[in-house]
Amino acid sequence: MTMNQHYERDEDERAWLERTLTGDIPLGGAMDLTVARLDEDGVLLALPLAANVNDKGTAFGGALASAMILAGWSLPRLLMRRAGLKAELVIGRCEIRFTRPVAGAFEAFCPWPDTANCERFVRRLDEAGRASLVLAPEIRADGEVAATLSAKYAALGPSGSPS
Repeated sequence: MTMNQHYERDEDERAWLERTLTGDIPLGGAMDLTVARLDEDGVLLALPLAANVNDKGTAFGGALASAMILAGWSLPRLLMRRAGLKAELVIGRCEIRFTRPVAGAFEAFCPWPDTANCERFVRRLDEAGRASLVLAPEIRADGEVAATLSAKYAALGPSGSPS
């Protein structure tokens, strides 16, 4: 694959992901999120304060949590798409830590897990019909981390069954 073909795939994938997060998931559209970046580092969602504000003029905690959950959800969803696998993808558990208020636009960033974990996720989903991935998205505002999430995402394919 040439560098231009790689870039085109990234742009197509970024556009697909943004359509998915804002069209298939109405909350993403209501939050006015955009996929600012999707690359080898991870996914970066950009969100304005106006669509996510609380009564104190800062970002609503639920919006921050939702942005992190969506950023994390994006990566296993992309792995499934790239592998041509169909499955239901849900967040199985999470722990959120809010560290500072967010008084303006913010970003939700989720780094890719290491290659071995990505490959294990795809292999298990393909072979067993179920897989999980632990991710650590965060909220960034004004160059600082404002919230963190530790989350386990679970994929359940047609041949898998709940545990």
